[in-house]
Amino acid sequence: MNLPEPQPTQRILRKPLREWPAHSFSLSEGAALYMLAYLGSAVLGIVRQILFNAHFGVGAEASAFYAAFRLPDAIATLLAGGALTNALVPLLARTNHADNSAATSRLVSLTLTVLLAALTPLVALGMLLTPLFVRYVLAPGFDEPNILLTSTLTRLLLLQVVLSATEGVLVAVLTSRGRLLLPAVAIVFGNLTLIAGILAAMRFPQLGIYGPVVGAIGEALVQIAVLLPGLRRERLRLRPAWGWADDRNLRDLLRLLVPSGLSGVVNYGGSIVETAFASLARQATGLAALQNVSLLSGLPVRLLGMAIGQSSLPHLAEQATAGQWSAYRATLRRALLVALGLAVLGTVALTLLGRITIRILFERGRFDAAAGDLTYNLLAAAALGLPAAVAIEIMTRALVTLYDTRTPLITNLLQLALRISMLIPLVPAIGVIALPLVTVATNTAEALVLGLVLWLKLKRRADQH
Repeated sequence: MNLPEPQPTQRILRKPLREWPAHSFSLSEGAALYMLAYLGSAVLGIVRQILFNAHFGVGAEASAFYAAFRLPDAIATLLAGGALTNALVPLLARTNHADNSAATSRLVSLTLTVLLAALTPLVALGMLLTPLFVRYVLAPGFDEPNILLTSTLTRLLLLQVVLSATEGVLVAVLTSRGRLLLPAVAIVFGNLTLIAGILAAMRFPQLGIYGPVVGAIGEALVQIAVLLPGLRRERLRLRPAWGWADDRNLRDLLRLLVPSGLSGVVNYGGSIVETAFASLARQATGLAALQNVSLLSGLPVRLLGMAIGQSSLPHLAEQATAGQWSAYRATLRRALLVALGLAVLGTVALTLLGRITIRILFERGRFDAAAGDLTYNLLAAAALGLPAAVAIEIMTRALVTLYDTRTPLITNLLQLALRISMLIPLVPAIGVIALPLVTVATNTAEALVLGLVLWLKLKRRADQH
């Protein structure tokens, strides 16, 4: 079952609102939709950060909260927006192409069954080992009270992992059919419960940092509620499913997912490295400043790399399944050129407007001008790596549609090793500024390698046809 031919945006707007979730979006429509979604999420994220900075500042509670988010947030990103969704989409495109709704229903049911059976004991084990992980890996520079607080917060935030896995499956089902509206809406709703948690802490000070933590746990529940109506429209028959070893689609999913999952672990290792080196840099506001930098520099990566990458994913998967390699190369080339051109403009904008943006958005309450200066210095360094980060997002998804998840794993491993080897001498010498500078260098190297591998793979397929 091929994706429907793209329709002009005007025809979407003329449709009744209730029919929008069933519309199959073209590449340009999907990219615009995701950009709006990430922009809306970013606006809410800025509101969240303004409220958080004003109430919690850059002190011990804030540092514990940011550190505690590392493990569950990495797992949630991996499952909901990364490896799981990306690995499922090509396989769902294959069953959709064969117009086999029974195979699609079984694949989705099997995936949900396996994930719930595997993740529940893993989350329990993670909660058990959290104190050791925080003390010796995540934040070795924290003092004892902060280690205890970070451990407690991490355990609570791990509760959202199973929910995020379910969300990732629902997003993959809708994305594989070009039904991008509800996944985009779910992105916008992401920060609302966290904002509510911060407001609750401001209204009831006795809640403290636990207010935003409870809000974060509610985020996945809200997003699942947004996605469920779209799943009902697809009329899939979902139920617990077994016979895992005999199912070809599930075996292919695991073959794609295991390297992608390991790649996500490596990416998380990078965030652990960043947290650990920031805590060892002995700059009290360094970790909190990096969190604000991540918010600002991450916006153009989401608006460009993730938005264009996710909107191109169902089209690349469909074209690869049908062996339409000329159309595939044209889709990929268009996505990369547009994204990279806009990324260069984003680098210029972050550099020129970053300081005033930080002053307007963040400098209030306990977040003072000195914290703003440090945040801008880190942001200006991080902005240089925007084109490479955007390219990685798009090329990684393209490789997945070619059933290659090993190459991103290998490049991630090499990138992390290079980053650590550079940070060891640089952090003691120049402080926390070393972290974004090293990330820029290693991301650029990774993007070049991914581009070369992708070009060679497409050239080989073109020669075969």
